[in-house]
Amino acid sequence: MTHRRSPLAAALTGALLSLARCSGNGTPVEDSGRDTSSDIGPALDAFDATSPPIDAPSDDAFDATSPPIDAPATDTTMDAGRPPHVEIRDGRLFIDGRATTLYGGDLHYFRVRARNYDAAQTHAMWAQSLDLMRAAGMNLVTTYIPWDFHNPREGVFDFTGARDVGRFIQMACDRGMYVVFKPGPLITAEWPRGFGTFGAVPAWWKAAHPEALVRNARGELWSYSPTGAQDQRQPSYLHPTFLAAVRDWYTRSLAIARPHLGRCLIALQVDNETNGYWGNRYGDVDYSDVSIAFWRGWLATKYRTIAALNTRYGTSHASFDAVDPPRSGPGVGPGDRPRNALFADWYEAGQAYSSEYLRRLRAMMEEEGFRQPDVLYFTNDSPFALSAQDLLLRPVLMHDGPSKNGVGLAGLDLYPKQFPTNRNLQDQPFQTDWFTRLYDRYNDQYTGPQDYSYAAELQGGFYSYPAIGQPEVRPAATEQILARSFGRGLKGGTFYVMRDGLNFDDSSYDYQAAIRVDGTTSPRYDVMRRWGLFLQREGARLSTARAVTNRVAILANPRHQPPQAGVLDDMQRLWSNEYPALFGWLARAGIDAEPVDVRQATPAELARYRVAFYLNPDFIDDATADKLTTFATSGSGVLINLLWPARTDDAFRPSAAQGRYLALWPATAAGSWTWPSASRSGTVNVRIPMLDGQLASKWYASFWQPVSGGPTIEPFAWERTQPLGRDGAVVGYVVRDGARTRAFLGTSAWTRFNQDDLYTLSDQELTAARTMASYLCALGAERPVVSSTDLRTFAYARRAPSGALYVFVVNDGTAAGARTVRLEDAAALGIDRARMYTVRDALDDRAIGAFSGAELVDRGVSATLRAEGATVLTIE
Repeated sequence: MTHRRSPLAAALTGALLSLARCSGNGTPVEDSGRDTSSDIGPALDAFDATSPPIDAPSDDAFDATSPPIDAPATDTTMDAGRPPHVEIRDGRLFIDGRATTLYGGDLHYFRVRARNYDAAQTHAMWAQSLDLMRAAGMNLVTTYIPWDFHNPREGVFDFTGARDVGRFIQMACDRGMYVVFKPGPLITAEWPRGFGTFGAVPAWWKAAHPEALVRNARGELWSYSPTGAQDQRQPSYLHPTFLAAVRDWYTRSLAIARPHLGRCLIALQVDNETNGYWGNRYGDVDYSDVSIAFWRGWLATKYRTIAALNTRYGTSHASFDAVDPPRSGPGVGPGDRPRNALFADWYEAGQAYSSEYLRRLRAMMEEEGFRQPDVLYFTNDSPFALSAQDLLLRPVLMHDGPSKNGVGLAGLDLYPKQFPTNRNLQDQPFQTDWFTRLYDRYNDQYTGPQDYSYAAELQGGFYSYPAIGQPEVRPAATEQILARSFGRGLKGGTFYVMRDGLNFDDSSYDYQAAIRVDGTTSPRYDVMRRWGLFLQREGARLSTARAVTNRVAILANPRHQPPQAGVLDDMQRLWSNEYPALFGWLARAGIDAEPVDVRQATPAELARYRVAFYLNPDFIDDATADKLTTFATSGSGVLINLLWPARTDDAFRPSAAQGRYLALWPATAAGSWTWPSASRSGTVNVRIPMLDGQLASKWYASFWQPVSGGPTIEPFAWERTQPLGRDGAVVGYVVRDGARTRAFLGTSAWTRFNQDDLYTLSDQELTAARTMASYLCALGAERPVVSSTDLRTFAYARRAPSGALYVFVVNDGTAAGARTVRLEDAAALGIDRARMYTVRDALDDRAIGAFSGAELVDRGVSATLRAEGATVLTIE
């Protein structure tokens, strides 16, 4: 997995101190013999290696001789002279020429083991786990290969017995399953001792090579551990001593994988969550000599002359060698604004440093004989910031498609539930929907123009934090993550993790996994199996289906990732939380928007959209300003600018391009109001068709007043003054400039759609939010394609070339029962009113009935939903 050093737990001193029990020296190779009192021990002692899988589906429910999803019915080995061709084309993955939907789990052979490393018992546990995965309709196994698990000391490597990963892979291959091999060198994974540890570079190697390790801004060796454990110091990515050691590790570990090349091995993962160890970019990671040298070279490449850099920074450096990185992050006030370009460059140079490291690793793998098209290359990237609910703990490097996706297909990490502070289903309900779509766009850089997205980690549970407990990841959350990923275009995914087990120090790795440590299955397994059988039946055709979307774009700007001084918005929260929230706000109104990276979009691409939403933290780069000005003034679509009008460029100075964009918004600033309550929320007054009342708002509201001499503004939202609730300053308005229309809204009406309190919003609040989203889209003549009559249910559709329609329906409410789904745009959905259609519940493989197209359009279709559950309807 990745990071999962909880943002919340990291903020609690007591929780951090509880980690003091973790050993600070190297990890043992053999059973340490220490007395552990974890509840995992008795479960392992009770495991009978000769018994059949516990709770495996009965024979009448599943034919164990049938192939898993899209896997060959026979052994996946091939003639030596006929290597496989693994490629992504036409929006699908082809293995040996056969379209394949990947569905599986991350199974840690190094954790699923006997406590005493007994080989026979360990191998039986592997077999049992693989059989259960196979019975759940899975065709994919992924696993890390921990360096320290196999290399206990210099010159000694062990791939035998309970460490025989070659045997583990062969067991998967013998069951007709595909394998993704993940040799690191960095694997995170809460390894080797659980929470607060980061695998898997051997502790002995790090102790021997302090010169190759990360240093903080004070020149001190930095540790990933919240307690500062020395064995959790980590290597600097591009240090030559570290890279030489990695080359040797790859030679050893990839030799184990090589016999399976051209057979069941289909991909290598390059490293894992390569983002600077989830460390603070401003002060912690990475100020080593190698990193600083890279930073200065990066500046020289970007600016070419020191004069150009000085112009942007407002400085007088004599050379690039004189430019030091920032030693701390930007402050919240405007005093640091002149340094914002420096803060952004240090952040972007960190992304480039990570990307160069990944390129070096891939080159080493290729030198070992692992080349396309024999294998694919994946990376693993988390899209979220390091925050505890609304509190950003520290700025980290987040995924940037243009810099990373040339190395490999971006494997998406999805963890919408990470906190034990509430019992709501998810903490970020629309994380999965938004980032599945966005990573699809970014993967085009690796695959070419495609419609392909892959999840390296679908949340399959979560670990426990010291002192504060374990988030409850309910089976319904697993069902929703599957509906929100495969329904949004995911073509392959693997759950992290499939089975609980033991850490290197024999402590429990209790993850609430689908397969418990003793081999019994949890209710989560039943959900995975239900979807596995669905994908067996429908995966081939579903992979050809395209989303039926509105001509509505959400323009994402990765320039919003680096922290910046003098703005009210937390930039990393804006990128990782607010964009998904905006997507969710529209989705709950029946609008299926498309994410577009505004840096990469051409004016011609933008012209395809009738409505474009842009989150604006009050600064804008010149290229984006020019594109949006062209879009807004060409008459091709309606621009909806949110939050601020961009009163500076991204160096926080006026520019010509920024000035042209600012002129689109004929109102002057009249202040702002930050909500003082603990929830940081309030309301604004709104008067639009179907809504004359209050709209819930988050964080703050910016206030504006019309200017004379320009286009007339039509206000629709106002400050709600106290104590009588009367209209105050303007918060939202429409500009009608001849035949061109655009709109401005200066408050976050969408934030709570990607927060856990989405589940507690009143019907009145949900209705007001839906009405506002619909109003803004209607300015561009965009209306729902598919919607639900229920406020806590939403739906979206995918259409296959055959004409078959998949309608995914998600219930965020706690009440089960039937919901009516409205098929509002018959033309977009391909529904002919005069034809007859068969409707099925494809998830439960149940017929619903036959209906005319007219009946479907006029009356909708009924979907039966579990509480907080989801389903899939097929209409054909």
